[in-house]
Amino acid sequence: MSHTYRDYFNETVVTIPEKYIDVRTGHAQTVEADVIKELAYHAGNNTLQHFLLSALHQYLSAPAAGGTSGGDPVLDELRTIKEMLTRGAFSSGPSSRKSVPPLAASAFIDQKEIEDMLEAFGG
Repeated sequence: MSHTYRDYFNETVVTIPEKYIDVRTGHAQTVEADVIKELAYHAGNNTLQHFLLSALHQYLSAPAAGGTSGGDPVLDELRTIKEMLTRGAFSSGPSSRKSVPPLAASAFIDQKEIEDMLEAFGG
């Protein structure tokens, strides 16, 4: 069931369905509870227009998925750690001194992998 959010001060109205089509992938996605919570918050504070424009700006200026250049340094660091663990760079002996080349631009860590890594390292 869809819900309509209104920012009366700026005369902004948006109706959010339960699912939407991701314009980059073409796949149907469920609207997350966090998104609905933010929409309700900004509609109540008359900042809905600013929230939507900020989200669009961030979406349009974000690098394509899987790209590492200009990305989040934390994600780049996690990719490097994952690659080092995958290649066995932390094994004992003289081979532990080998350098690990940077990840290819196609290497991508999804949100679940990040959560698993943070949980494994006590984050």
